[in-house]
Amino acid sequence: MTGQPICIRDREDADLDRCVQALAMVRQTSGYPTNWPADPARWLTPSGTMRAWVATTSELPVAGHVIVRHLPSTAAGASAAELSRLFVSPAARRQGIALALLEEAVRWATANDLDLVLEVDEHLRAARALYERAGFQLVETGPADRTSPDGQPVTRHRYARSRHLQ
Repeated sequence: MTGQPICIRDREDADLDRCVQALAMVRQTSGYPTNWPADPARWLTPSGTMRAWVATTSELPVAGHVIVRHLPSTAAGASAAELSRLFVSPAARRQGIALALLEEAVRWATANDLDLVLEVDEHLRAARALYERAGFQLVETGPADRTSPDGQPVTRHRYARSRHLQ
């Protein structure tokens, strides 16, 4: 799969089964999410979801996925939202899909006068590098509130991106 046009569109309910299938392949190859959710479709649609997008190509009806959701009231001010659940199917990697999804979420957040924050686990180095290239700044590193499947502590990184960043 090379050079295929990428379409970013709103995720529909009918996409969820394919999103779960893609997420399962991501988990096998990248270890994301660190802990497999008991209900993956529900995990992809957490409470407070404001927007959700999928990336599609001519070969893959779900090549990637991302959401933006409200932050818990204690996490940040009213002018911020959380970028979450960003993943790209292994068959679609290195095609610019993650960046296209990220740019769509940033455009939406900027249009809605929102800063973006996100958390990413230590072992997801490629994701951390993508966020840093996209203007996200590391603001905190610390222990996550969960352990890995083998019971080891998980280190998470919190990033933020101002809506005023060009």
